[in-house]
Amino acid sequence: MESGAIPDDSITASSSRASYEPYRGRLSGVAGAGGWVPRTNTIGEWLQVDLGEMKTVTGTIIQGRSSQDQWVTSYKLQYSEDGVSRTTYASSDGTEKVFPGNTVQDTVVINLLDSPIDAQYVRFLPQSWHGHMSMRVEVLGCSVNDDDSNGISPSAVLRLNFAGKFLADPSTYNNYNTSFNISTFDPLKYPGWNPTGTHDFRLVNCTVTQVCFADGTRSTWDTTVGKPIIGSAGKLVDLDPDDQAQSQIWGLQVGVDGFFKGDFTPRSFNHMHEACEGRECSTVSKMTQFSAVFFSTLQNVEWINGPLSYNSEFLKQVMSLSRMPGFQLHIKLNVYNMVVESESPDFPYGRVTGTIYAKVSENPRPYGPYNRMLWGPPNKGSGHVPFYVEIKERNKVVLDFANFLKFDFKGNVVGQSDEALYLTQYSGPTSRLCELLEDTYNLGEIRLGGNDWFQRTAGIVEVSVNHEAIETIENNHLAVIQQKTQTNCELLVEERQDGLFVQAIDNRVARKEPDQEWQMKFRAFQFGKSAKEVSINPIQISPDPFFQRAITIVSSKPSGDNGISSITFQSTDPGEPRKEQQLDGQVYMYLIRAKKGDDGTEFTVDDLMVSVHLYSGYTIPKNVTWYEYVYPIFQQYANLYPAMKPIINLGSYEDVARKKKLLKHALTLPETDPNHMPVTRDLSPKKRQMILQWLNDLHPSSDLPRVGTTTTSLDELKKTLQIALQLELSTIPPYLSALFSIKDGENKEVAALIKSVVVDEMKHMTLVANLLNAIGGSPNLNTPSIVPSYPAPLPGGANPGLVVKLARCSLNQIRTVFQGIERPNCEMEDSDLVKYLRSHKSVLGAYRNVGPDGARWLVGSHHVDTDEILKHCHEITTRPQTIGGIYIHQILCPMVELQKQALKKRQTLFTGIINRQITSDQWLGTDDSSPFAVKDLDSAVSAIVDIVSEGEGSDPCDPFDENYELSHYFKFAEMVHGWRLGEIGLNDTSSVHQCFPEFSPCDDKVKCEKTFGFVGQMVPFFEDGVWPTISNPRTDSYPQGSQARKYSDNFNMVYTGLLKCLHEAFNGNPDKLKNDCMGMMHSLTAWANKLVQTPMDPNGDPEIGPNAAPTFEFHFT
Repeated sequence: MESGAIPDDSITASSSRASYEPYRGRLSGVAGAGGWVPRTNTIGEWLQVDLGEMKTVTGTIIQGRSSQDQWVTSYKLQYSEDGVSRTTYASSDGTEKVFPGNTVQDTVVINLLDSPIDAQYVRFLPQSWHGHMSMRVEVLGCSVNDDDSNGISPSAVLRLNFAGKFLADPSTYNNYNTSFNISTFDPLKYPGWNPTGTHDFRLVNCTVTQVCFADGTRSTWDTTVGKPIIGSAGKLVDLDPDDQAQSQIWGLQVGVDGFFKGDFTPRSFNHMHEACEGRECSTVSKMTQFSAVFFSTLQNVEWINGPLSYNSEFLKQVMSLSRMPGFQLHIKLNVYNMVVESESPDFPYGRVTGTIYAKVSENPRPYGPYNRMLWGPPNKGSGHVPFYVEIKERNKVVLDFANFLKFDFKGNVVGQSDEALYLTQYSGPTSRLCELLEDTYNLGEIRLGGNDWFQRTAGIVEVSVNHEAIETIENNHLAVIQQKTQTNCELLVEERQDGLFVQAIDNRVARKEPDQEWQMKFRAFQFGKSAKEVSINPIQISPDPFFQRAITIVSSKPSGDNGISSITFQSTDPGEPRKEQQLDGQVYMYLIRAKKGDDGTEFTVDDLMVSVHLYSGYTIPKNVTWYEYVYPIFQQYANLYPAMKPIINLGSYEDVARKKKLLKHALTLPETDPNHMPVTRDLSPKKRQMILQWLNDLHPSSDLPRVGTTTTSLDELKKTLQIALQLELSTIPPYLSALFSIKDGENKEVAALIKSVVVDEMKHMTLVANLLNAIGGSPNLNTPSIVPSYPAPLPGGANPGLVVKLARCSLNQIRTVFQGIERPNCEMEDSDLVKYLRSHKSVLGAYRNVGPDGARWLVGSHHVDTDEILKHCHEITTRPQTIGGIYIHQILCPMVELQKQALKKRQTLFTGIINRQITSDQWLGTDDSSPFAVKDLDSAVSAIVDIVSEGEGSDPCDPFDENYELSHYFKFAEMVHGWRLGEIGLNDTSSVHQCFPEFSPCDDKVKCEKTFGFVGQMVPFFEDGVWPTISNPRTDSYPQGSQARKYSDNFNMVYTGLLKCLHEAFNGNPDKLKNDCMGMMHSLTAWANKLVQTPMDPNGDPEIGPNAAPTFEFHFT
């Protein structure tokens, strides 16, 4: 009915009104008044369909009237072989079956028969109706006694269209090369549009919209129509940050509910172009304006033997075709209107229309049924139109306009204007395009529709061609032109003059290792037929082949009778050209040029680029350890793929060791599996093998993977100390934000404690600068990249999982952030190394104020037992990630090792210049609280112990140092608990002990000879003694010209000046610290006090807020 296979005169009725004739009752028909309507609303009226011959009827479909709210709500069926005697269809109990009808006018209602019937005539008898008896109908079925092939030719193309949305959720950190360096990674610097993406790609709310049978009939009534597209999510992955234009989908499954599902063969998209049209396109992201195509195949297809496969004529035809040799399901996804604005309710979704093709072919067909291509004009960024010609059965040209269409900024199809499009053919160029509209050249008019048409047809158009034209189409190139006026025509898309169309059979992107040989195949067509003697010539366009040529073409084989050609690549080691960015290997990109025959003209194949990620050569170390080899890789993935952290924190040795079984499973999954690790699929096989070796090589004493040390050279030690300098700097703004927010005269005890911590952190930063200077380094504090942004993790992977933020003083901020920063390393409290340092702390302290005795420090006597320390360093089996643990394991242990190696050569590690050291002479505090010179290993170890013990404490069993001062962690604990910490006797049974239980910083009970509790004086805290400042402020939080913005800019100018001042002081001008930098600190406080009392609302009350707060940003002048 809908397809037109039933003639108008074969549709009859008991009666009909004018313009409501029986043939108006075709399903989806909108002509005339939009349906069949009888003269009377009485039971007994009927609509009958003559099928022309005996058919097996399997079901019916009905609709209401298209132009009015009128429809049939129930009906009966009668059927007949001869049109004279009729039988009413009955239920299994023998009663006449009443079929349910419509509830709205346009929705189709499908009723499948419990038992199919053989009949030539099918009569619909309405039993009840809404408004007026009116209906449009369809009959489902097939020919009687169909054989297995259903009469389908092997050359047939079956199509199933679907439409809906897609979800694309990539992590965008890895869009930027600068994000790969773990030493400089800043999560707030280049987050991209989706920093916490999962890389998921899935089809969402997609349904079948139309099918096309073997005879070319298109249908919206087949029982597959309306069925949901099913499957599982895959992963959308770029090849590399240097090639983001060929993203691949891995691990996606696609199918039709109740029919089949298969694996989407990983394939990159191509034909990406700007498809947005209209002035408002500039208001959306460039990504939203683009359209692109994924074209692939479905492999490992599972057929579902259910009711759908019995009642769908389309599925019967697919199954018949599937029994033929060379059967393949191809799939095309047209993706467009991807929303990347996170505030949008449509984020991160786009629109998709797709087609699944069933096709039989002896040789691979990289573009499914399409073997010819119409290209848009060069350099115009227009789309393309693939097509094929059906010569034998139907004399039709089938064209796919999906990636040619234009859309508005919301993704709606921009409808075709009144200017008609025509498919034309010509054998040579013509200066007058409108001449092609003459009968000799004009193959037919093309009409493109709007959203409904596009979703139903997926942009596929068929043009019927007469027999004479079909014969010439095989040798002439085609084009689509648009007639604007009688004499003005525009060429929109055209085929190459020589009719050549070349596509890659194999994937256009590859990941390869050095010393590897591989082949890539292509298929060439000429005017739709396999083209022989076509040779392929890849042209390297990146990197510059003059400087880097680690991939060579060792052979090239032109196409044979099947149109298939090949080229063979050979790789060598590319070295490490991107070492500074910590990117593996190099990406090689090639344009593809083709030529037919020795005398042919070579041309560049449009929209075809080949890219290869060639990994650097890698030798697996004999002894793989966490620090040296695994951590740099895992920390990079932890940075780039933060969505993984709730599952496994790859930057944490402890978490990795706990979940090594999970890791081994993910690392050994096939690359095509969606859960393959890493999701970005850019880990070389050799490095994967190295990591698996590490996971399997367990330390005999701990049954855990080996830790090793993080630093093995002087340069690495300098880098680690620079990170430590930035780590100390990153703790100061959160503490100052809390301190500045406390009102004058309020919360005095808390303010005093926080201020003491800030002074200590300044001293620690200075001691780190002294350490770096002592080994010949140069502390850096005057570049924007070292200034932390908030909220953010701590530099260097310290205290993973902690997010440091700027906020006013509160018990929650102190508990979650401040104590999180200073968290003690409970896993090392019983280690022999910590015990050794603890026992020698007083001896080491004696070297703090020993002055230098020359312009350069020389090897002298040492009181630190290097062998003893190194012995204890090697015994550590965990990766401590507290700040103290990092200082001990990543700085102290390597420093002792490097100094021992230097002494063997009668040299020293400590070669720094004396006048760079900052001591109590440049400090305003007491000698005990001042920094001291680092001149040798003794003073260096003393500095490290000082930093660790003042921060998190050197002994969880004794929070006080030799001066009865608390470490930072315990000072913050006093604020949280509201009482001073004091010792409790082990045998104390007083009520005080019962009211204040003993306190330990560790989750697990630590056996201590002393116990401590909050038994001292009160440390009160009152929330109304704090200004109501905003959290995590940024400069753009304050409107330009506002009072808050002026104060903030002044604060940041002083803060930036202070950092530059400290930089000079740490790099050879130590007196500048006391003479200039200290004064800047007072100025900083003054501007901060103004800020915290400034309401965000100019008319606001500072006591109510919210008020502004310092942003601690680098100020550019």
